[in-house]
Amino acid sequence: MMEKTKINLITLGCPKNLVDSELIAGSLFKDGYFFTGSPHLADFIVINTCAFIEPALKESEEKILEVCKNKRNNQKIIVCGCLPQLKRKKLFEKFPEIDVLLGSSDFPKINNIIKNLKNKKYVFSVGRPSFIYSCSNARAISTGSSGYAYIKISEGCDNRCHYCLIPKLRGKFRSRKIEDIVEEAKVLAGSGIKEIILIAQDTTLYGYDIYNGKFMLSVLLEKLSLIDGLHWIRILYTHPAHFTDGIIKTIKEIDKVCKYVDIPIQHTCDDILKKMGRPESKVIFKTIEKLRNSVPDITLRTTVMVGFPGESDAHFKKLLNDIRKLEFDWLGCFEYYKQKGTKTYKLKDDVKKTIKESRKYELLKLQKEITYRKNKVKLGKIWNVLVENNKFGHSEFQAPEIDGRIIVKVKNTKIKISPGNILPIKFEKIDKTYDIIGTPASVPK
Repeated sequence: MMEKTKINLITLGCPKNLVDSELIAGSLFKDGYFFTGSPHLADFIVINTCAFIEPALKESEEKILEVCKNKRNNQKIIVCGCLPQLKRKKLFEKFPEIDVLLGSSDFPKINNIIKNLKNKKYVFSVGRPSFIYSCSNARAISTGSSGYAYIKISEGCDNRCHYCLIPKLRGKFRSRKIEDIVEEAKVLAGSGIKEIILIAQDTTLYGYDIYNGKFMLSVLLEKLSLIDGLHWIRILYTHPAHFTDGIIKTIKEIDKVCKYVDIPIQHTCDDILKKMGRPESKVIFKTIEKLRNSVPDITLRTTVMVGFPGESDAHFKKLLNDIRKLEFDWLGCFEYYKQKGTKTYKLKDDVKKTIKESRKYELLKLQKEITYRKNKVKLGKIWNVLVENNKFGHSEFQAPEIDGRIIVKVKNTKIKISPGNILPIKFEKIDKTYDIIGTPASVPK
């Protein structure tokens, strides 16, 4: 029966969710299940959901509704991840076609549940988030052909930002051991992965919970840099208050560590930051100054929030002016959404939707000008590019799937572009602000 059983796995949300889906796929594949890209052909449809903010929650529910409407007889629907963690059994009431609900830490149970499900209905397993994977867990890397893979170095969060549901959805901060992460990275490098991307709710906090209060990201980076075959190590999801001199020194001195940092700041006005439960603006500016003074060619990406309760025109104007001065290479912006279960839920959501949208538009318009100018400076130069497919790739100053791309145009038919290879590419022109068009600077070896 197992040989004929087909699984359709749908992943929503961020790279952290993607890793969970890769673990689900690896575990089921190891047990002999087959995967199909067609929900119609599947015996089991697994939807790994996100519920971080209102749009993510709506996207998850819309996908569930779509799958439920097209459900065949004898087909089973399993919903896992953050949405069941948040909504729990209410999802059964809203979507009675669902057969199984698994929380954000309960997906490792999926093999046994599928084996024993048969005619059972409304299986509910949503516990307190505690699971964190290890290199011994089977994992099917979905990005492998593109030459990069994500490694989750910790799970959960202790920062308790007042607008954020992550501690409720993902539990307390818990780090993996250095040796375990290094072993996983070795396996990935051995399979041809050129770039590993470290992710967590807060990568800069890594290790403090299991190494006597010490921040151990710099040590982890040093160990990872010794792995043969790895070319780039990228860091996402840092926190401005948790950078140490050791982390900055490591980024500067180790060639394999990308001169790229993702550092969400959310805002720059202290009145708003205090309400958010975020560090003061002086901490943000000091960290950015340290990074740029130590690593002059560093690329910085950030995320900001507009429309937070109480954000006045003056508050937004300050944020806009500060973004103009700070000149991040990349910037993402999202509107504030009131979420039940957060500290800010009781605050009056007093910024109109139209104003939020207008502020987001204005910020992104400014950032578009900044990014275009920064990209223009790179033209005429040769950069190493990790080729993701036969059309494009990304360079050290771009995170895949998030920032712009390098579109590779091959003029010499003798040159074959192989995904997973790092090639020298001459940048020739800008395409739609964020992407750069380039051609191979030499025949790849």
